Amino acid sequence: MTSTILCGICHYEDTIKDARQWCTNCEEGLCEDCEKIHRSTKNTRTHKIISIIDYQQKKDVLVSQVCEQHGKSYDLYCPTHDNAICIACVDQHKSCSEVIQLIEAVVNIKESTAFTDLEDTINGALQNSKKNIIDIKSSSEAFDKQEENIKIYIQGMREILNKHLDDMEQNLISDFSTKSGFCKTAYANTIKQLISTDDK
Repeated sequence: MTSTILCGICHYEDTIKDARQWCTNCEEGLCEDCEKIHRSTKNTRTHKIISIIDYQQKKDVLVSQVCEQHGKSYDLYCPTHDNAICIACVDQHKSCSEVIQLIEAVVNIKESTAFTDLEDTINGALQNSKKNIIDIKSSSEAFDKQEENIKIYIQGMREILNKHLDDMEQNLISDFSTKSGFCKTAYANTIKQLISTDDK
């Protein structure tokens, strides 16, 4: 069962209201009234707001965009510690070689050899997947053709067996008719002989 998410702003003011939306920048729920204020306030009108249902489906995979220590959004990146940091974190990274804008780090990552290698690996995996799909389709078509051939073979065998049984039936009937005729003739002759003997 999905747990209820409360409006963060109302909860801060000791009021309990269910959240209808979720702000991914502030990382808190918003009730209907607070959402309207959030969308109209200058500092928060550009924040990304999603429905609570979407948030509950994605919350296990969402990556936090806000510094847990200072509550500010991540705008910078420290290559030394390989971490995204907020503006308030800069004092803790004075001894680091350099701190750059997060967007610059993203661009550098996209242009790096490691990123290119990763892209090549992904593309290779996609090509292999496509080849596997083609192989599976080909195997499926071959299986269907083999299945059809087996059905044709079974039908052919049934026709042969049916003909063989029909021939056996005709032979048995013919043999029975012949023997039955002999018996009837012998029976008739015996009766004639008995009648002839009685007449004498």
